[in-house]
Amino acid sequence: MIDHQPTGQTWRRSAAVWGLWLLVLTLAFIVIYVIWLRAFFEIYYVWLSLGDASRLIYELTIIALTIGVVAWIAIGEPYLAAGARERRLMRRFWYVAGPLLMAGAIGLIIPLI
Repeated sequence: MIDHQPTGQTWRRSAAVWGLWLLVLTLAFIVIYVIWLRAFFEIYYVWLSLGDASRLIYELTIIALTIGVVAWIAIGEPYLAAGARERRLMRRFWYVAGPLLMAGAIGLIIPLI
């Protein structure tokens, strides 16, 4: 049984949390599957040129990166929700999105080197 009825403030806070979480999810997808896919291709096939081992190392790196980012996103949602309750949602959003933005910037620079 619910002890209290949700108010308009609760609905807005939940919508803000889910909206920012979806933004983090989209950012993570772009960073991994658009930016770093190309960066790792550049590293393993152009810079290192390990022959047949390049493909295996490339695929294992993408799998490990995907697992890490999925964990980051899974931890990020409750972290954002707790920040919304404490009225620190945007600060917490930047703590979650900041490392993704930095990783994306580094991934964009690597192929240019």
